[in-house]
Amino acid sequence: MTINKYGYKMAGLKKAAGETKQLSGRAGEYLELFYDKRTGEVWTKYQYSIGSNSWTVYHDPNIVKVCNVYIPKTMQQIADLIVDAMFDDLHQ
Repeated sequence: MTINKYGYKMAGLKKAAGETKQLSGRAGEYLELFYDKRTGEVWTKYQYSIGSNSWTVYHDPNIVKVCNVYIPKTMQQIADLIVDAMFDDLHQ
C-alpha cells in the first residue's frame, strides 16, 4: 500500500501508527503527535491526564504539534493529520 504524503517528507509514520495501536481506550490516555518541518520526522509522546491537561512544548518553530490521538490511526490517517496541521500552520 502506498501512503500519500502530499509531497512532504515523513519519516517515522510506521512507528507512530504502531504506537497508536497500543492505546487501550482508557480515560485520560492519549498520544501527542508531532512533525518536524525541517527534517520530516514524525513522533509521538505518551500522556496520561484526565482532561488532556498534560502536554509537551518544543521551543523550535520547525516543530508542529499535529494533534492529540486517542484512538488507533493508520499511517495514511497520520499523514492526513500532518498535512491538515501544516495547512493550518501556514494560515495562522
